[in-house]
Amino acid sequence: MKFSAVPSLVECLTSAGHPVSSGLSSPTRSHIRHCRKEQDLPRLTRSSSSSGSSRVNQLLNKLKDYLGSGTLRPELAHQLFVELFRQTVPVSADALNVLFSALACGLPSAACNDGPALAIALFKHMARARCRQVMAPTNHTYNTLIECCHMARRPDIGLVFFGLLLKIGITADVFTFNSLLKCLCDMKQTDEALGVLLHRMPGDMPDVISYSVIIKSFCDNGRSHRALDLLRMMTKKGYDHSPNVVSYTIIIDGLIKEGELSKACALFHEMMQQGVVPDVVTYSSIIDGLCKARALDEAEVVLRQMIDSGV
Repeated sequence: MKFSAVPSLVECLTSAGHPVSSGLSSPTRSHIRHCRKEQDLPRLTRSSSSSGSSRVNQLLNKLKDYLGSGTLRPELAHQLFVELFRQTVPVSADALNVLFSALACGLPSAACNDGPALAIALFKHMARARCRQVMAPTNHTYNTLIECCHMARRPDIGLVFFGLLLKIGITADVFTFNSLLKCLCDMKQTDEALGVLLHRMPGDMPDVISYSVIIKSFCDNGRSHRALDLLRMMTKKGYDHSPNVVSYTIIIDGLIKEGELSKACALFHEMMQQGVVPDVVTYSSIIDGLCKARALDEAEVVLRQMIDSGV
């Protein structure tokens, strides 16, 4: 896959028939591992306090307060952004990073039920205006935005952000690639995502999340046998690549849904032999599969095992 051949950010964000919402849709929400929590919001103020611009501080504080109270409407966010970038003092990238991370991690509210889409829309405003009153985006900025694209169901824009990151010479880390893998899988390009993992990521960079993203996509598309091959690869690599309970559970559930109950049970026993402790989701998948196969005695044995293990 050629990441250099990507459309401009403005072109992609404003493409006909694919608008970026202002924060009014409601995608399935997941947590970003590398985002800052709400208690970090005061950094919006601290990051620019040395600039001596009281107005910039006031605007950043307003954004912080509205975010914290769940009352930041998309229209208000755009209004504050316009005023913020009219100031003579540049806004630090750190301040924007915290803002975008807070939007990505924030819970839906009556004012804005799609923070990730709002973060993308605000960055779109900056890109279209070619705003000079903000420091250059950092690796963390792009990591957050690519993850927001996954969360807002706009994986195509995530690929554009990744292309821009490479174009301006920012180094991609494991968080960047993991979000990229999610976007590729969202676009049903699981084989391409696997190619990125195997051939574009440095050998020691992929972690268990990198593999699990692709494993889940294979299973979601009825290709659990490919997911199982990837699991074997993880086991051979070992260390940070070793499969965890999530990796095993995804494949067990996928095999059961594809009617491969015996393979699922074999993998269930294998994971325990490898020292990976099943969780309630793992047990539930196995018990459900056994019950649907009318293997009630076996299901009861697994249930008792779950209770005895304290899960």
